[in-house]
Amino acid sequence: MMICYLGLGANLGDKRKNLRQAVEMISRVDGVNLLKVSHFYETEPWGVTNQPNFINAAVKIKTNLQPLPLLDALQDIEYKLGRVRNEHWGARTIDIDILSIDGLTMNSERLKLPHPYMFERDFVLIPFSEVSGKAYPLHGDSVIKTDGCLVDFDLKMIACVDKNFGLGLNGELLFHIDEDLRRFRELTLNNTIIMGRKTFESIGRPLDNRRNIVLSKSLTNIDGVEVANDLDTLYELLKKQRSDAIFVIGGGEVYRQLIPYTSEIYLTVVDDTRKADTFLIDFNDYGGFACDFADQREGFTFKHYIRKV
Repeated sequence: MMICYLGLGANLGDKRKNLRQAVEMISRVDGVNLLKVSHFYETEPWGVTNQPNFINAAVKIKTNLQPLPLLDALQDIEYKLGRVRNEHWGARTIDIDILSIDGLTMNSERLKLPHPYMFERDFVLIPFSEVSGKAYPLHGDSVIKTDGCLVDFDLKMIACVDKNFGLGLNGELLFHIDEDLRRFRELTLNNTIIMGRKTFESIGRPLDNRRNIVLSKSLTNIDGVEVANDLDTLYELLKKQRSDAIFVIGGGEVYRQLIPYTSEIYLTVVDDTRKADTFLIDFNDYGGFACDFADQREGFTFKHYIRKV
């Protein structure tokens, strides 16, 4: 598995939507694990200047694909989103570049690594620095942080796990601890909660005094619940009615989908090991989190993690 950084840009059509859809399609490529997504940045065109401003972003992925098969997969996404290669550095609905792959250099006709122009362009370096944690000298170009990415909402995850980060078994939670349930209620009350279909079905009803959103490809309408069939729809729902805090409450697949956009994690870690078939992802792969709070109780510990910047 290799750590790889991609740069994305769009300046035709619904630019923000194009970027959101491209990121989600990247996350669904076989052999690719999406680790981190940058904010979106509005930038002036480079090379050919008589065209609309761009929205740019960067993502960090882990992949077992070799560079050229990865490039093929990314170009297929460009094609599906309407990219037409008429003009070098010209306007486009979406552009996805491989910026660098850790520990690898390449100089072929199709692909050069690191990207030969990335260190000349602030609209590449700024989002790249955000997802890589590496700082580079900038050139003073016009690059303005803008909205359009789920990162904007500072998503928070909340979960109760055993010592092996097990979440559940056969659709049921491993633990029902009164103090943990009280903490969950206190944190999420009057805020927005996001869950997957299986989590909603295990609860059996919308949770009171909270905005309930279910992220599911298959569901349509549920009384008292808003449904997002993809991350682009989820963004639009969150934009329409912002709340002070947005909590991701499960299950395992929804945690995996939304960890690249998450800024905080609230964990209850139980001093026990149970049989489990669903586990919390290893969130330290996703940009790195630091524990800034740990409150040890009898039999479990409340922990709080923040994403390292």
